[in-house]
Amino acid sequence: MQLSDELLEQINAYLSGQMTAVEKEQFEDRIRQDTDLREEVATQREIKQGLAMMAQKQRFSQMHTDLQKRGLLDRTDSSGASAPFDAAGTPKVVPFPARRTLFQANWRYWAAAASVVFLVGLGWVFFRGQSGGQPQLARNEQIFDSNFSTSLKAAPATSADPDRLGAPDSGPSVTQDSVRLQEAVTALQQGRTQAAIERLTPLAQSTPGHWSASARWYLALAYLRNNQRSEAEQALNQIAAMNGHPYQQEAKAVIRQLNESAHHE
Repeated sequence: MQLSDELLEQINAYLSGQMTAVEKEQFEDRIRQDTDLREEVATQREIKQGLAMMAQKQRFSQMHTDLQKRGLLDRTDSSGASAPFDAAGTPKVVPFPARRTLFQANWRYWAAAASVVFLVGLGWVFFRGQSGGQPQLARNEQIFDSNFSTSLKAAPATSADPDRLGAPDSGPSVTQDSVRLQEAVTALQQGRTQAAIERLTPLAQSTPGHWSASARWYLALAYLRNNQRSEAEQALNQIAAMNGHPYQQEAKAVIRQLNESAHHE
């Protein structure tokens, strides 16, 4: 599709959570109606995630260089022998010395080698996890985008069952809870997922009522966006099993989407 500067700015604002609630809803309507735009948004999301991974890789490289400058990853030991690197700079496997006196004489050599092996292993696990989880991250983000809304459901005016989760809250903290929930949802919209989780957790665990139930729904979405899939699924299953929960049907729909995406992993 024709990708103008204006459209690119809109996509970036959408992915970065910089749109207002009205702008976000209008843009999501366009995404649902325009297949090319939907594919372009998915592409731009993958690009942003790839750039984030490259930034992490660069930070790891800078950390390695810094340790070398500090002498913690010297390429030579105290006797002048080359440390365990091949010509390409890749750590080599070095047999452990049979004699304890040799180890004592070359302790700096082995300490440097152990540090290199640890850092290389840590980097491999990190980057493997980043690349291996990339498709799942994209799917989680897509499911989040298709179910997230900044418009909170209003508390019902009346309810025949006072124990029903959707029943109106009572007490002096009702207004405060609704304001705190809206602040957490705004943080989630802006991409400040961890901050949203920290605000939603105590709300979801507060006195049962409409706003605490709503907070649990948004907490499940926040977990999903944060790639905490097991926590998200646990919260969604609890919501789906609660008759009268204001987001029961939405939770069931997300569970179906997660099950469908799991079949493609």
